[in-house]
Amino acid sequence: MLMKEILNVFEQDWATTPSMNELKPNSLKGKTVLVSGHEAAKNLAYTMLVFNDQLSLGIKVILASDVNDISTGVQERDDFSFCESGYVSALKQKIDLIIHTGLCAHRINGDMDEFASETKAVCDLAKLASEKKTKRVILLSDSRVYGTPANKYRAFSENESGVVNADNYDVQLMRTVENLMTKLLADKELPLTVFRTGVVLAAGSELHNGLGNVFKAVAEGKEISLYSTAHKVTFTYMSDITNAIVYSVEKKLSGVYNLSSVNSSASTGALAAMLHDIFAGNAKISMTETGSFDGVELNCGKLDFAGFSPVLDLKTALELSVMSYTKGNVDDFRFPDEHGGRLEAIQQILLAYLLEVDRICKKHNIQWYLGGGTLLGAARHKGFIPWDDDVDIMMLREDYDKFLEVAPDELPDGMILSDPKKDKYYNYAYAKLRITDTVFATDFSKYHKNMSNGFAFDIFCHDKTANSKLGQKVHSKLTLFWLAMVFNKWNHRKVYNGKKIQSAISNFFKNIFPLRFSMRMLLFTLEMFKYKKKARYLYDGMGKSVHKGGFDKTFVENEIRVDFCGYKMPVPAKYKEYLTNHYGDFRALAPLSTRIMGHDITLTDLGKYADFSITNKK
Repeated sequence: MLMKEILNVFEQDWATTPSMNELKPNSLKGKTVLVSGHEAAKNLAYTMLVFNDQLSLGIKVILASDVNDISTGVQERDDFSFCESGYVSALKQKIDLIIHTGLCAHRINGDMDEFASETKAVCDLAKLASEKKTKRVILLSDSRVYGTPANKYRAFSENESGVVNADNYDVQLMRTVENLMTKLLADKELPLTVFRTGVVLAAGSELHNGLGNVFKAVAEGKEISLYSTAHKVTFTYMSDITNAIVYSVEKKLSGVYNLSSVNSSASTGALAAMLHDIFAGNAKISMTETGSFDGVELNCGKLDFAGFSPVLDLKTALELSVMSYTKGNVDDFRFPDEHGGRLEAIQQILLAYLLEVDRICKKHNIQWYLGGGTLLGAARHKGFIPWDDDVDIMMLREDYDKFLEVAPDELPDGMILSDPKKDKYYNYAYAKLRITDTVFATDFSKYHKNMSNGFAFDIFCHDKTANSKLGQKVHSKLTLFWLAMVFNKWNHRKVYNGKKIQSAISNFFKNIFPLRFSMRMLLFTLEMFKYKKKARYLYDGMGKSVHKGGFDKTFVENEIRVDFCGYKMPVPAKYKEYLTNHYGDFRALAPLSTRIMGHDITLTDLGKYADFSITNKK
């Protein structure tokens, strides 16, 4: 059974997100991974299985744990096996990697039986690692290992420690586990990586973090009290833990590293304020001086210095954690304060001008279709993808050229066309329509101030390509080369595609060729097969699927109209085949934590369109 059928959408999110990032866990391909510990161990084991489902890595996952709620669907998988935590010594197979979550995100009871079982687990794993010639052991700990900060401003680096009272059993046990594992593996000359996390958050998962009741109360709008810490506490989201583990295996990191999420240190009072800012009246949190809250502030500069960057920020982690307790249709899930609460207005503005595009195309007999994410939205949501903030449309070459010719005279006031053939400041391969009385600037935009930065419509053209696979491959490679020449020259960046010699050659030509020459060569390459009479294939030369080569031109030959935000909009008759070719399972929704605005927006201004809406739908 696939993990997407077993995990809820919030569990799928933290299990899926690492494999969606640039860092791919290829170093785990075909490996046998033993994950041991408590609830966090189950989470990591499930993530490895998601890797197998999505990336076909063939990881053999062994979970050694005391958890007793392993799904039947997981137990029946061929790539998964389970043993109780006290029986790892009986394992017969070779173990390539051991991940021991230990006491991380686990409630410590404080009795001698617990001390005996935790230290025995470390001894058994160290012995197993030696016998199986395991290449690496990773141990998770958390910020409780540092003890109590001496003052409210104290943050801890890896070789520092705070106050440890004689009765502070949690600190003593966590340090014992770390020290024992370090000593045993050092004696056997085996590499060890220790990650000390902050308070671990994982929406939909019952980890010990002291906040579950708070999140549930906020989701239900109920009153709740929270202990007021005098110092800051660092938080770490589950997907960042997995990302760090994958990174450490890829880069062969050894030693001790603090691990946080992005901008993730706050007092519990600040945490309550953040929840109030996000969920307003639902966050009925009162602060109390009675009780305690585990955790301290971490300095995570050592891991940053090693080249690792976390993905999620604390705000997103809190939103996910609270919303995991809400009921409703998660297909339309989006963060409530996206674009400062203006996303609905932004989509209404885009829709209004999309209708203008349709008007122009009807008038001039131009065939156009919804494209990219907008076509995905039409297919899945009968409108915009709920978290999308732009419009993609597509045409074939003849219609594309005709549209670029007539659009300047037909566009309504407040809308302009950016054409790479005519605008020397605009160096994208595709054309854009911009709404001039708005601002929608990315971090990228500040380096290109001569380019319009209003809300955008991306106009993609699908060009003819070769009929043979070899010809399509050459066409795609040549397109990618000139795309690299243009984009990296325009943005003053070095070309690097993972291959040193190819990158060096590309950088040599990039430095020689003037930018507009490379743009002309790119546009020429896109139209290389323009006059091919019996072309059977098109390719996505302007889009993200250029590397896939050709696709059947019949996918975009005929139009049907489908519902889109209450209007009928044109899509290819074979839109399902088209979307499958470009996206695979196009009905699969993006992980929740990635359902953030599609662009890195640094400045948004709706101008006269603030709170705009279309009132007269036809």
